[in-house]
Amino acid sequence: MPELPSRIGKTTRRRKIDGTPLVYTVEDEDVFVAPSNGNKAFCLQKLRFEDGRYDYRFCYYMIAQKPRTKGKWAFGQFAPMMTGSEMKMIFEKVQAKGWLDGLDHVT
Repeated sequence: MPELPSRIGKTTRRRKIDGTPLVYTVEDEDVFVAPSNGNKAFCLQKLRFEDGRYDYRFCYYMIAQKPRTKGKWAFGQFAPMMTGSEMKMIFEKVQAKGWLDGLDHVT
């Protein structure tokens, strides 16, 4: 299995949906292989924008199957960005729903 990727310190320049520039740097991250599937890795990232604010991103990698990148970690194309308060709200909703209750015994 290839080494897990890291984007810490890397800057991304792209455009928002309205065409304005979006520039951010991965300040910190945690990348780990999914226990249920060794061909998938989850990634939690802390992003720093040019204006000094921070957002967070849930993303994933998969072991690629296409010939050009076969056997390498490929970044998943869908990765939502959110503020810290939005991420906190997501965790609170998961907790309120009880979705993680009783999962201590699940592997």
